[in-house]
Amino acid sequence: MKLIIDQSLEHQDVEITIKCGIIDEQLERLIAQIRLYSFSITGKKDGASHLIRLEDVYYFESTDNKTFVYGEKDVYECGYKLYELESHLANSHFLRISKSCILNVAKLASVRALLNGKFEAQLLNKEKLVINRHYVQALKEKIQL
Repeated sequence: MKLIIDQSLEHQDVEITIKCGIIDEQLERLIAQIRLYSFSITGKKDGASHLIRLEDVYYFESTDNKTFVYGEKDVYECGYKLYELESHLANSHFLRISKSCILNVAKLASVRALLNGKFEAQLLNKEKLVINRHYVQALKEKIQL
């Protein structure tokens, strides 16, 4: 693979062109990451709207028909449903780990097995989440355990 970067003050916008013979799985993941670059979440907190970059999101959780965005320290309410987020974030660092939670595996510090097939994820901010046994295999494939 060859990477060419043309930096100039004459350019008004960032433009990415991919020239390839075929699009393989690895290239598909790269394209998905590039598409996510322009995708951000609007979250509400204390009556104000905030633009949240995906790389700052630790996880999404749905409770009482509301979806919340969890950052390192802050929690925001967002207007998306989990299934919508899951669709937007396919082929990215995000992975559903339970019926009510989507995790950013880039914020994962460690994982350990619990009883009855579940796993516990410890995040970089020291929070802990339980990974339902139904989603453990997908997590293993994502982080290649």
